[in-house]
Amino acid sequence: MINRSLLFSDDIYIILIMIKEELDIYTDEMFTTISNNVQKYRKLKNYSQLQLALDIGLTGNAFLSRAEKRVTNTHFNIEHLLKISKILKVDICDFFKD
Repeated sequence: MINRSLLFSDDIYIILIMIKEELDIYTDEMFTTISNNVQKYRKLKNYSQLQLALDIGLTGNAFLSRAEKRVTNTHFNIEHLLKISKILKVDICDFFKD
């Protein structure tokens, strides 16, 4: 293991930890926004979780359900979002809007 004191002063190390924590919070909030929007547009387009899951190439709705509810830190990746946006005819950018 590298001794951090050889690389950074304590102040810089604390700032780096704070930046990482802020990024983690931002990422988690964005995953939640995306999940909420996928669910919103799926319902607006009258798709069931199972129907959408099958259409994007999954074998069942379990993943989609967990990702929409953000269970066990499950989230959509870019491939999922590309396929979902194409199927639902929604601009992929709309998934990222608050």
